[in-house]
Amino acid sequence: MPSFLLNTEIILAQILQSALLRVILNAIKEGFMGELRKIPNIGKATERDLTEMGYTTIESLKGKSAQQLYEEECALRGYVLDRCQLYLYRAVEYWLNTEGADPRRCRWWYFMDEYIQPSPCGAVCAACARFPDACGGCRSIKGQVWWLAYAGMERCPVYDCCVNGKGQGDCGGCPQLPCDKFMYDPTISDEQNESNLAAMLKNLGRK
Repeated sequence: MPSFLLNTEIILAQILQSALLRVILNAIKEGFMGELRKIPNIGKATERDLTEMGYTTIESLKGKSAQQLYEEECALRGYVLDRCQLYLYRAVEYWLNTEGADPRRCRWWYFMDEYIQPSPCGAVCAACARFPDACGGCRSIKGQVWWLAYAGMERCPVYDCCVNGKGQGDCGGCPQLPCDKFMYDPTISDEQNESNLAAMLKNLGRK
């Protein structure tokens, strides 16, 4: 057999052995990984934390809110944990309760307070279809939302009035809520506009 063919066979054999070894190692790794590790953001440390709290399966976590899990772990540890752990549990809650959860939205930093708490108008950035790809969140972009180009504006009028004009975090305490700065969206139905406004007012603690 020519030497170059022999060398080729040796190289192919080494590649196959390497690929087989990776398959075996992955299988071993999967065998040692608990069910909870299938959830995005759950590594060895968080898996251990949840196990100590009595959660050993995905099913056992269903129905639990992020706030409950965070408070349970704080009680277990005996001190107040960094809020990053709460953000992680929010991502877990989203994954558990959302059919076909978008993997891009499972990152814990998308569940920080600034994206979960209502924006000045009452909209929740993390619930927006344009977040995070087309919009980084109202507070992060300082009210320079995507639709301004179509409205001929430089900044959202609600954000400008609430944050820049009155120095408030949201419009919840404004006696004029809802005012004419809350704009009608012509791309959706009247019913949807009314539903969206009602949801924003509810988020702001108003009926």
